[in-house]
Amino acid sequence: MSNKTTSGKFPISILICFNIVFAGCSVAIASIGFKILKDTNRQLLFRLVSPESGVIGQIGYALLAIGGFGFLTAVCGCAASARKCSIGWYIFGVSLLLVAEVALGISFLYFINTHGKGVEGSQLTSKLHAAYGIDQPFTQSIDFAQNKFNCCGTQGDTDYDRSTWRNSKLGGSEVVVPWTCCPLNDSVSEIPSYMNPVPINATACQTQINELHTKSHRYKEGCNTPVEEWFRKDALTFLLMGLILFVLQVSALTAAICLCRKVK
Repeated sequence: MSNKTTSGKFPISILICFNIVFAGCSVAIASIGFKILKDTNRQLLFRLVSPESGVIGQIGYALLAIGGFGFLTAVCGCAASARKCSIGWYIFGVSLLLVAEVALGISFLYFINTHGKGVEGSQLTSKLHAAYGIDQPFTQSIDFAQNKFNCCGTQGDTDYDRSTWRNSKLGGSEVVVPWTCCPLNDSVSEIPSYMNPVPINATACQTQINELHTKSHRYKEGCNTPVEEWFRKDALTFLLMGLILFVLQVSALTAAICLCRKVK
């Protein structure tokens, strides 16, 4: 009798433990989703990866929904395991979450392999030539990336030589690169500095004499590589978080099925 009682309590204890961790992870996922929706900097960089896509907002709302539903499911799982009832509904809820997460994971992988390639090759360079200084959201994204990664243009600072912004003198007749291509004086620049840039040495940054184009006055490297590296790292983080939550949910689902069989 004692062995039977112990064996019956074992899956219950396992299920409760998994659901406590599950609830914590769900709160973390929902928090990340909320942070993504409020993180203007991440949205600016994602716009460079896929200028015509609002995928970052969709990811934020999806994580918020999955995290919220996951937390409620974990709470129901703890209650169901303690009372030995509604296990079937709990199994259904976890299964629904698993399906949603797999769908989100597949969609995100599709985005990485299609839209995410917009930062590679000449696509972003062509966009810069045509839209910088004209498309305000895109211009802000480029300015933010140049300030964050200490870079200029997409392939290099000479990208602006063939841009509509330069040819139309939208920045001024003597301005050859945006001010965010210059090291900024953060003590003088208003926050955010990429929108109110004050160069340390404006004259040296904008000069066209090659000898003075040192890195201390103007960034020379393009932004393609650092933006792509950031995107890959961010995408990998999302995928790893999803995988960890998926494993926890599968474990909780297995414990719930064992408990359900014990009850029967």
